[in-house]
Amino acid sequence: MAYGFGFFVQATLYALLFKGQLCYAQNTSSLQAVEVITKKYSLSQIGKKTEEIDSTTKDKFKYGSLSDLLSLNSGIFIKNYGPGSLSSTSFRGGNASQTAILWNGFNLQNAMLGQTDLALISSVLFESVQLEYGGSSSLWGSGAVAGTIHLNNKSTFGQGYFSTTNLGAGSFGLMNASTQFQISKQKFISSTKLYTSSSKNNFLYRDTLDKVQSLKHQRNANYDLSGLMQEFKFLINSKQILAINAWLNSNHRTLPNNEQALGGKSYQEDQALRLSANWTYLQSHYKSVVRAGLFKDVINYTDSLSGIFSKSRSQTLMLENENYFSWFKNQQVNIGISGNSSTANSNNYSSTKSLSKVSILAGNKFSFFNEKLISYVSARLEYFSVGSLPLTGNTSLEYKVCKGLSVSANVAKVYRQPTLNELYWLPGGNLNLKAEQGYTYEANAAYQWQKKSIAFSASTAAYSRLISNWILWVPGENANPTPLNLQQVWSRGLESHWKLAYKKEKWQMRVGLMSNYVLSTIQKSNLENDNTLNKQVIYTPRYNFNGNASLAFKNLELAYFHQYMGYRFTSSDNTAWLSPYQYSSLRFNDKVIQKKYLVVLFAACNNLFNSNYTVMAGRPMPLRNFEIGLTIQTKK
Repeated sequence: MAYGFGFFVQATLYALLFKGQLCYAQNTSSLQAVEVITKKYSLSQIGKKTEEIDSTTKDKFKYGSLSDLLSLNSGIFIKNYGPGSLSSTSFRGGNASQTAILWNGFNLQNAMLGQTDLALISSVLFESVQLEYGGSSSLWGSGAVAGTIHLNNKSTFGQGYFSTTNLGAGSFGLMNASTQFQISKQKFISSTKLYTSSSKNNFLYRDTLDKVQSLKHQRNANYDLSGLMQEFKFLINSKQILAINAWLNSNHRTLPNNEQALGGKSYQEDQALRLSANWTYLQSHYKSVVRAGLFKDVINYTDSLSGIFSKSRSQTLMLENENYFSWFKNQQVNIGISGNSSTANSNNYSSTKSLSKVSILAGNKFSFFNEKLISYVSARLEYFSVGSLPLTGNTSLEYKVCKGLSVSANVAKVYRQPTLNELYWLPGGNLNLKAEQGYTYEANAAYQWQKKSIAFSASTAAYSRLISNWILWVPGENANPTPLNLQQVWSRGLESHWKLAYKKEKWQMRVGLMSNYVLSTIQKSNLENDNTLNKQVIYTPRYNFNGNASLAFKNLELAYFHQYMGYRFTSSDNTAWLSPYQYSSLRFNDKVIQKKYLVVLFAACNNLFNSNYTVMAGRPMPLRNFEIGLTIQTKK
């Protein structure tokens, strides 16, 4: 049924082609030639809503984590447990395990947990942060159900010597620093990035339940994050490029106890080593990419009060080959094969456990009338060492109605395989789990207009996703939590994004608005007498809004960010909830530009209006706080 719907949409857009031809008749001479080779992430964006965090916005959040950057600059709801604490995603009504986070094409999801902690990823590490809304399991595999976050390192040959140093400080003992050294010659690039961030994190918050002493200090919540990212890139010849990357990350944090009077402390240590190599071969009509990656993760958790001392180790080895070639003038074929093997051991495993999978991908991009109409169809067949995985596929279209106006549609079958913890955790693991799977549909419209000093863009998206075999942890034998395929969840919603920019002489103004309406409800349940039917999934706000405005004069810039987050239910029957909140941030930059260096002074006031709010139940957030920073950049 899903693919029938997809081909119906495709046929409808083909019919609209003749109308659009009238809009484009006067501009055919200015259209560029069709690009021969297309990368996989570009193919996955056909028919989808996509966003890229621009460099100006990224610079304003370079002192924080990826969680800070995305929370105020995207439509993703970030489940933030507090500064330096766990941060995960809720993409279009999905959970963190249904979001793929890719670093240069490699999925960062922990093999045991099936998700990635955004608080452990410094936003200064990546030249490009792209958001892909909707499912792409046929291209990115397990977990790409609700959306995908692309984190990419981009470096160009022949740019000379470059260095940047960032120093920052803030309330609650916050200290952070990062530096980058890059040497870019004609055939060799070396890029080194070092970063560190720490905080006592003893912020003030208001406890509304305490009528005697409502103003309290958060305690036992300090953290210390540091890491290194190294990239080497070699231009072997005019047809071959070799890139080698290494990323080391280490974090120690104390976890606050909701019952501080009980005493005791909880700690968590996270360590990660990520190694990758990427070889690219390019001809005029053919491109081949071979990638290999080795990821190691260590999570040590200690709770002195409960007597829990957990040590977990996991390792994932990945090998991929992608091939792109043109077999007709208006068609591009991509064929790929990948293998993935994960092993892990933990105090809660009976022994070392492993998962393996091998997948084959085939896709074809069709383009007509100078890429005015683009269609992409793909399919993925996968073997999984435990259980079975579905055959997945994707059908997408983009159509340029006339200058500045485009429409698109996408239909995909998506899935998420059970994680190592869900299969093997003792007590409670379940080897009989099925993969979460279902269909996702979306339609988009985008408009861009520019004239002299004014630029305007607007986009809207509507989507629907039905997922069966939704996995939940519930009390099992002897009251031990166990994962079961219990629910069918229907997520649907509307999104809009507006941007306006004005520039004249030394003045520049920008305004942006994002709104998201999400209904994510439980349609079926295998539990007896379940009172969750037709109820909203917990911690999924029905409505959220992000707005920003900036004003710049010469090298001075003042930017304001505002967020509204709606009700979030904290119980499955929707009888308990967290109240809506509003959060604001004011940020200021002053640039001093010389011939050989650039100095940027930075200041920020977070939670400008001193709101008392909570993102996750039992996890207070800080009141008004401040940051300052200094950036020194040199180039030769």
